[in-house]
Amino acid sequence: MITGKAADRTVAVEVAPGGALRELTLEAAALRLEPDELARRILVLTAAAAARATASLWHAVDAEVDGLGLPSPGEAAEETTPESWRAQ
Repeated sequence: MITGKAADRTVAVEVAPGGALRELTLEAAALRLEPDELARRILVLTAAAAARATASLWHAVDAEVDGLGLPSPGEAAEETTPESWRAQ
């Protein structure tokens, strides 16, 4: 299964393409964060992991179906995501 992962020192996430959360790991230090900060970290990491998972899926499909016009491996999916779709 294709997934994307992202982590900082307190929170780790794993998501499927499209952003469905598959795993969330919180270190003890995460529980000492303010609720708004913990929520922000989870959302930011989930968005980053979703972009990685989606890019991996695109490239897996592109390898099988030639000529889809997908971003090159060096181009981050975040660069193609409209600002209005991003978590604030």
